[in-house]
Amino acid sequence: MKQNSFLKTLKGKKTKPTPVWFMRQAGRYLKEYRELKKKYSFLEMCKTPELAAKITLMPLKLGVDALIIFSDILIPLLSVGAEIEYTEGVQPKLDLQRNFEYKGLDNIEFLKDAIKIVKDEQSDIPLLGFAASPFTLLCYLFGGAEFSNIRVFMFSNPEEFKTLMEKTTRLTIDYLNFQLNSGCDAVQLFDSWAGILPANLYKTLVFPYVKEIASNIKAPLIYFVKNSCHINDFLKEIEANCFSIDSRSSLKKIYSSTNKCVQGNLDNAVLLTDRETIKNETLKVLKETEEIPHIFNLSHGILPNTDPDKVKFLTDLVHNETSK
Repeated sequence: MKQNSFLKTLKGKKTKPTPVWFMRQAGRYLKEYRELKKKYSFLEMCKTPELAAKITLMPLKLGVDALIIFSDILIPLLSVGAEIEYTEGVQPKLDLQRNFEYKGLDNIEFLKDAIKIVKDEQSDIPLLGFAASPFTLLCYLFGGAEFSNIRVFMFSNPEEFKTLMEKTTRLTIDYLNFQLNSGCDAVQLFDSWAGILPANLYKTLVFPYVKEIASNIKAPLIYFVKNSCHINDFLKEIEANCFSIDSRSSLKKIYSSTNKCVQGNLDNAVLLTDRETIKNETLKVLKETEEIPHIFNLSHGILPNTDPDKVKFLTDLVHNETSK
């Protein structure tokens, strides 16, 4: 049972075969998605339940063990009046006052409807919801080269930064629980850009809010952090069920430190190589995790120019090798 395999692993049990899903598995590298993109804008697809559900379900043909709802990490900002403009290949453009007020979720009922459509059609496959961490959300709100603007703001306006982190933390908690209450089986918190901070700033300015979110989520939570080598020691204090890390860190060491399920961590560029290389690099990940609870994934999202046939090859390879 796919549901049993994925959710049992997520809760810390070693299962066979190793479950597989991929960050950004629903979207840009799929031919069917690109055909829809010719007719609709990205935001239209996110906000139209039937389209979002259709895209969410597209990766089923790849044999994955979990789906992730098609959406975007900026969507919860619609609840505080943000206007979002997406242009392919560049950072999204956000129009939102930085002194915004958050009084509760609004303008996101379409997400609940999309989740319901997916679960009605495929109730036996776990569905993931997701959100950005407060710091990562603010990185996009402030923009700037290498997210320099938010780092300048942190140093120049520490009290205002704290206020913004508190607001976005409440928003994130509500948003993740909204997805769970709408039918998602688990959620992933993307702290994609926390790794740009030195360990001391992560500890004082980001870590407390991550802990608060993790302790207020009602169902299994995966915490994803990129470029985390210098902050991995903090993970053991976060009440997540699973830690997803990129290819710079050791999955086995993370498990040894946290005693929690690990997720990852094949370099997403490997999928752009030949099948023999994909096999060799995948077997290295499986060798490292052969005795620990592990959900196979990439170091980050599937790259746009990835061949879907190679994604299917990888999924089958993981299942076949870990069924023995």
